[in-house]
Amino acid sequence: MKLVIQIPCFNEATTLPAVIAELPKRVAGVDEISVLVIDDGSTDRTVEVATELGLHVVRNRGNKGLARTFVFGLEAALAMGADIIVNTDGDNQYPGEAIERLVAPILAGEADLVIGDRQTASDPNVSGRKQFFYDLGNFVVRTTTGLSVHDAPSGFRAMSREFAMGVYLTNPFSYTLETIYAAAEQRYALKEVPIVANKATRKSRLFRGLGEYIRRSASIIIQGYSMHNPLRAFAAISMPFIVLGIVLGIRFLYFYFSEPDRSGHVQSLILAAISTVVGAQIFLFGMLGSLIRANRLLLQDIRMRVRRLELGEPAAGSDQQGRRGKAGAQVAGETSAEARDRARLG
Repeated sequence: MKLVIQIPCFNEATTLPAVIAELPKRVAGVDEISVLVIDDGSTDRTVEVATELGLHVVRNRGNKGLARTFVFGLEAALAMGADIIVNTDGDNQYPGEAIERLVAPILAGEADLVIGDRQTASDPNVSGRKQFFYDLGNFVVRTTTGLSVHDAPSGFRAMSREFAMGVYLTNPFSYTLETIYAAAEQRYALKEVPIVANKATRKSRLFRGLGEYIRRSASIIIQGYSMHNPLRAFAAISMPFIVLGIVLGIRFLYFYFSEPDRSGHVQSLILAAISTVVGAQIFLFGMLGSLIRANRLLLQDIRMRVRRLELGEPAAGSDQQGRRGKAGAQVAGETSAEARDRARLG
């Protein structure tokens, strides 16, 4: 059983040594632990520091953003033969000592995705306004996914090999919310583990302020929900228009048959027709989105099968975690060497 701890980094030369110092040297149930640094076009000594610490390093050509760097790291970790992948940050926000508890549900076969819950409600460093938006965002994610999530933005998470192979992101901003929607759609088991975050060493580089964070997170939630549940999302939007059209139509019929001259109130009929047509069109968009979703799921299945072939994985079965055959292990080892060659070449 191999654990790969991946650390996406952008100019983290000063904090990276502290992150590495906190990482566990042994984890119960794990035979091998490797640390992978994914450099996202750093302009400081991040790569040099990681190399001096004896870590595996892969590099983006230029700054690709957190989401793409995260996926790039997953691909490299899988090529290294990872059975479990833990993602943590290079700014030392997350406690390395909690990794053993983070991977425990995966080792026990109870989860495919485990999120470190920072328990922000009890964190004195989180302001009341920020906590309000945290709670609101988590409530929306729980409602739209049906998963019990209390710290959706947390980037401290563990993933099974099966889950990591299926990760595909469309938003370049962040991976935290979209992976939760993907887990809900594919019915992967998700758990949370309470952690206590380290004291912040710097301000976040992902956004310039709370307003930008809310705007971007809201767009990811809307995109994620509409992409993974298009028919339900568009049906909810179309329903008010259809109901309004029906009400206005009934109003027109009532006055049409109750008034002797049967004149007037034509505006109700016009508005009823417009509202009904708009509602029907929005619902049709949902049906088209549902067809596109079915095609996307088919493509994702094909992509998963291709990944299995690339990594020498056996066919999908009832028990995926950490059970690759000797041939798969040999291919994973060869791919790991190729990954290291790519790392040296930069």
